[in-house]
Amino acid sequence: MLSRAIKNRTGHRLCGHVLIMALCFAVFSMATPAALASTASADKTNTEEPKEPAVPEIPDTVVVPDPVSLTIVLRNSGTIRQIVFNIWLEATNRQAVDVIEQRLPKVINAFLVDLQRLMYRDTEQRFENREPGKRGFKYTAPGLLPPPPPKTEEELAAEAEAAKLAEENGEEIAKEPPFSPFQPVSNRYFAALQNKLLRTGQGVLPPDTLRSVQIRMFYDFWPGDAKPRK
Repeated sequence: MLSRAIKNRTGHRLCGHVLIMALCFAVFSMATPAALASTASADKTNTEEPKEPAVPEIPDTVVVPDPVSLTIVLRNSGTIRQIVFNIWLEATNRQAVDVIEQRLPKVINAFLVDLQRLMYRDTEQRFENREPGKRGFKYTAPGLLPPPPPKTEEELAAEAEAAKLAEENGEEIAKEPPFSPFQPVSNRYFAALQNKLLRTGQGVLPPDTLRSVQIRMFYDFWPGDAKPRK
């Protein structure tokens, strides 16, 4: 009797151990795919490289000529001032770039006429109102803006739908102008000078060709103010 009881108890223990092992295996089997999927998702997230911010660049609608230089000589004093401008021309579209490049010498000559007159007056004022060594000036335009991100498929589809509806109604949607990387100029003198050169350039070029004139850099040198080397 005692031997049979011991055997039954031992048999129950073995069955209990087998049942526990089976349950553990089942739980582990169910958890493993989820853990693997979570690990794979985490690995994928970690391996995805973050998108780099857009870098400012010069669009293909901008013409970058050689620097424009001129020399001012005051009549009464004989004072000399050497001036350099970096001037960029922004076309209204890519086709207008070829027109600007073909007529660029005439545009630059027209700019020189304006600049010679305006800078002569500015040189007189600086010579009379500023001490030697403090007459020079340097200007750098604001940095270029980065290009906007490309439009999504949803945005393109919405634009196409709007254009289709406008056509059905006999209307026309004005096209967006090309992206311009130029920020507004806070320096009022150079903002006015840019507008003046823009009007001059538009008078030389065909209509709807020149969008803006951008003075990217200006600096001068007064040879008479330079201190002699010891």
